[in-house]
Amino acid sequence: MANFREKVVLVTGASSGIGEATAIKLAEYGARLFLVALEEDKLQVVQQKCKEKGLVEEKIGYCSGDLSQSAFREEIVKNLIQKFGRLDILADNAGSVLFANVSETKEEDYDRFISVNQKAKLFLAQLCLPYLKETKGNIIYMSSIESTMAHPGIVVYCMAKVAIDMLTKCLAKELGPHGVRVNAINPGFIDDTNILGNSSRKFTDEDKKKLADKFSKLAHLKRAGKPADVVSLLLFLASDEASYITGSINNIDGGYHLYP
Repeated sequence: MANFREKVVLVTGASSGIGEATAIKLAEYGARLFLVALEEDKLQVVQQKCKEKGLVEEKIGYCSGDLSQSAFREEIVKNLIQKFGRLDILADNAGSVLFANVSETKEEDYDRFISVNQKAKLFLAQLCLPYLKETKGNIIYMSSIESTMAHPGIVVYCMAKVAIDMLTKCLAKELGPHGVRVNAINPGFIDDTNILGNSSRKFTDEDKKKLADKFSKLAHLKRAGKPADVVSLLLFLASDEASYITGSINNIDGGYHLYP
């Protein structure tokens, strides 16, 4: 794996799941990290885990708040640049699920979901672009296999992921001449994350186990994914080893998209 030492990485959704796993693995590789999530107490726990991997205090910062708010997005980038003076990689992992079909979807729930899961991604990237152009850095978006598979029970989620895929492609074309790469990762079901717990429905541990069993059977590799599976791909795409890859949409789902 390429050396991330001294690279400055902004990780959103860093308090749990794929975002947390991303932060901890990058800490092992010596990256300088700026972590973002909604809950400060959870970010502090992840920060401590990164320190246990050898990352010293001055090489890690965090900012907690609501990504749907423009003032918070501006605060993130301002604080990051004040601390590190540069940005090499934006790993935008933040996301949730809205469970509702079209007939059930409430407009206020739609607006809230899109603000965090779609709108915030475009405008956070916009704030980061001047710094990424300076470093010829890159952006990794966390999308989903659901951008290509129609599931009426999560219609707004599917719509948002389609938008992220297209944002990836449009930004890749816009930023290519500046040497900035943009790629998306599209996971299938990933076990051991909080995305179900943070969703619009209350999932028990038994519910989560049933879903993991279901998708293990649907995946052609016959297991559910783990955050480490996704992080391995993210690190490759973010590294110089992927220097000629941009605008790519990368399924990581154990072959689920091949179903049946």
